[in-house]
Amino acid sequence: MSDDRLTRVDAQAVRVNHPSQIPISLFADQRVPIERQALDELWQMLELAETVERWHGVAPDDFAGQPHIERVALTPDFHKAQGVPVGTVLQTSGFFVPQAIGGDINCGMRSHLTSLTAEQIEPHLNALETALRRRFFEGGRDIAMTGLQRQALLQGGLEGLAGAVPTSQQQGLWRVWHEQVASLDKTMNRGSFSASSLAGLEDFIGDLHATSRDAQIGSIGGGNHFVEIQRVSRILEPVTAHAWGLKLGAVVVMVHSGSLSIGQRCGALAKRLVRGAYPLALKHPDNGLYPLPFGEAQQSTIDAVRDGLHAAANFAFANRLFLALMARDALEAVTSETDFELLYDAPHNFCWLDGDTALHRKGATPSRGYSEMQHTPFAYHGEPVLVPGSMGAASYVMAGSGRSDALWSASHGAGRLRSRGAAMRASEHDFTAFMERFRVVTPLDLRDPHVKSRPDIVIDKLKELQQEAPFAYKDITSVIDTLSGAGMARGVAMLEPIVTVKG
Repeated sequence: MSDDRLTRVDAQAVRVNHPSQIPISLFADQRVPIERQALDELWQMLELAETVERWHGVAPDDFAGQPHIERVALTPDFHKAQGVPVGTVLQTSGFFVPQAIGGDINCGMRSHLTSLTAEQIEPHLNALETALRRRFFEGGRDIAMTGLQRQALLQGGLEGLAGAVPTSQQQGLWRVWHEQVASLDKTMNRGSFSASSLAGLEDFIGDLHATSRDAQIGSIGGGNHFVEIQRVSRILEPVTAHAWGLKLGAVVVMVHSGSLSIGQRCGALAKRLVRGAYPLALKHPDNGLYPLPFGEAQQSTIDAVRDGLHAAANFAFANRLFLALMARDALEAVTSETDFELLYDAPHNFCWLDGDTALHRKGATPSRGYSEMQHTPFAYHGEPVLVPGSMGAASYVMAGSGRSDALWSASHGAGRLRSRGAAMRASEHDFTAFMERFRVVTPLDLRDPHVKSRPDIVIDKLKELQQEAPFAYKDITSVIDTLSGAGMARGVAMLEPIVTVKG
């Protein structure tokens, strides 16, 4: 696009010219559309620099040092959202911004490798759809926990839950859960953050000693979230693919989900706390984004906000794990027992605090290289980067390259090309043709004659799905080519969908 705010510096990168002189890099090759509305939203977001400057001017003791924005990196799936564009990576010094990670805290990706082949499950796809619908939407989750176990999960993540669930607990999905504890080193931060306070989550925890099934854990959520049964259709880097266990024709399970209403509660609490810490003498920010200084004067607020973010992140890690296990259970119900090795699990909506600096990612996945991944299972190949395509399109497994001016990040998907409203106004003919060849499992069985007899219900569901159709998103190939060409990540394997589960 033509915009005097942008200067192309090479085939994959564009410099964003902001009056503040903040270093801002946008990674997009010539085929990747750059949304003007997203740039407008970025400009509003960067008013943060003026906000912290004003705050520092009236209350310098609230800060441990001079606050500033160090760098911004924008991934190829950059597009407008609410307050902060999706695909934004923000590095700050002296303060952090809880709102800069979006409302779905620790929304992220998880991928498991099976010992099944696409040929093995091909004859059973109708039965697999039925099995998936049963487990995801018809009361088949069977994840009973005590209040103490939910508390342990929220306070200590997967490690906390592992310590609270005895191996004798074998009912439902617990029979296959225990073996996953051995894979925590393939989950970012071992799926475990520390949270002391669980303010606002008491009703989710419930009776500490009673066992119950809640409506949250094992839920996909809406929008572009999914659980997908995929096949490895191409190997792009054989050495890394072999090291990670990716085999041509093999079945893979990919999960995209987050913290659901738990994250919404924790995010709302964080916003209230940060807003409450803002100096009364100052006009509130026009962009609605509230920074929180790193300083002793704000320590109690920092601790409370961090506890909320950590509790939500812990829930999201467990939620993705159980969603994957539900898919495994459905696969085994219609085929045979399968290996289910974890490839990787990482957030793309989170904030990493390190001393008085903060790295925020909203819709951007970590993509660290060899040096950053030392002392992990990925020290020789870089961090696994899971990049899903739009609904029905190919997804990719990549290996992180650790590009520092990209803030060690990559795209978390294709990125929206059209708003949800615009997608619903697109060609119904194209969408109908897409749905005829695409296998999607929803709470409604769209093939059921009884459901078909209620066209009003069917039309509403199809409109919802149309918001996530391929034509609503950027071309995944150009996004992947940008990531590769820019040295942000290397392609390892391409995955094609077999069956997709949507909430």
